[in-house]
Amino acid sequence: MKILVVQSSIRDPIGVLGEHLARMGAKLYTWLPEQQPAPPSGDYAGLILLGGHMNAHEDEQFPHLRQAVALIHQFQQAGKPIMGICLGAQLVARAFGSRVAPHTRPELGFSGLEVLPAATEPWLQAFSEGLHIMQWHFDTFDLPSNATLLMTNPICKHQAYRIGSNIYGFQFHFEVMPEIVLDWLAAKRDWIATHYPGLDDKIERQLDQYFPQSDAFAAQVAKGWLDLIPAPATV
Repeated sequence: MKILVVQSSIRDPIGVLGEHLARMGAKLYTWLPEQQPAPPSGDYAGLILLGGHMNAHEDEQFPHLRQAVALIHQFQQAGKPIMGICLGAQLVARAFGSRVAPHTRPELGFSGLEVLPAATEPWLQAFSEGLHIMQWHFDTFDLPSNATLLMTNPICKHQAYRIGSNIYGFQFHFEVMPEIVLDWLAAKRDWIATHYPGLDDKIERQLDQYFPQSDAFAAQVAKGWLDLIPAPATV
């Protein structure tokens, strides 16, 4: 099955989620707007939108954001599964008419998540306690009116949601590998030292503690999301 991946920044690849999807039979086609003016053409079974350093409404500076919203509408109208991660979740919220704006505080590093009773997905219920996933965001979003909130925490209320039966948004970064997180830290080392001294050391310790759990979560999300794609018709 062919999946279109919108990668808004070269530093935000699909990481371990992509590895799990590929192992389960998905073939990923990545659109990196920094290098390609338009997404690769094709008939795709699903759409994944990854994170990025831009705000979800910075269309003038990042024109691909408007194209990403159009893709969300296109896949939604075709009844095809959609997954948004961090910026991707904010773009899905935007596509469904919700506000995206700066949060009252950044959420940086691994933080605990609560799975809500409305999350009936078996792959979420398996992580109902003690789940910690990487966060790296300065914005948040209003929950779309037709969305169900699935996960939350005290820092940022809207952590994961579902629209209908096959559209998911995740504010947190369960796709990361340790090397992706370390690259983020290296790129922001001076900024971290000025604004959040000691954060890099804290996150490096958290990687040792929580990455195996995050990897397991990514595997479950990959399977649950791919199961939403109908099997090809046989003759």
